[in-house]
Amino acid sequence: MQAEIAGTREQIARREAEIFASQRDVQAKSDAAYGLRKDIDNLTYELAKLKEEKARDQDEINSLKDLNSCKERENCDNDNRIKALDYDLFKAQERASELSKLADLREFDLRRTTEAYEAAHADLLRARDEQARL
Repeated sequence: MQAEIAGTREQIARREAEIFASQRDVQAKSDAAYGLRKDIDNLTYELAKLKEEKARDQDEINSLKDLNSCKERENCDNDNRIKALDYDLFKAQERASELSKLADLREFDLRRTTEAYEAAHADLLRARDEQARL
């Protein structure tokens, strides 16, 4: 009987040792699970921050794209205005050239008329002189 009691006590001691070992394993696994949950929470928070940052960056990219397209339209409008002004300048230069030719022509006509007037005036004066001598 003593042997049975000693055997039972030995089994109880082994079972208690197994229970304590299991409790230590459970506690260690619980600590590891807590650490993993904490890591998950931290990573979830960082992921949310990165998503917000990505959204802000995307908003900024969209804003810059809109600004770029606006500037492209403005440049296109300015280019069209420059082309129109170049055409107007070309037409004005052609008109100035035509007016310059017309002015040269009139100056030539005025010179011929002046020469003809001076010649006629000289003839008139000569004719007066001759008539006055007679």
